Amino acid sequence: MSMIITISREFGSGGREVGKRLADELGMAYYDREIITEIAKQTGLSEEYIKDWFGGK
Repeated sequence: MSMIITISREFGSGGREVGKRLADELGMAYYDREIITEIAKQTGLSEEYIKDWFGGK
């Protein structure tokens, strides 16, 4: 069974640190905005399109 945890945050809230610590504690991979860039590179699609497709802002 795969598990995906998403954390929505506002600038300066410390959400990135919470996400990293949670991933470490659970032994899971941690991805941040760089995953959007990597998907765009591999598919040739724009980052904006990828964000829209995933429902991001």
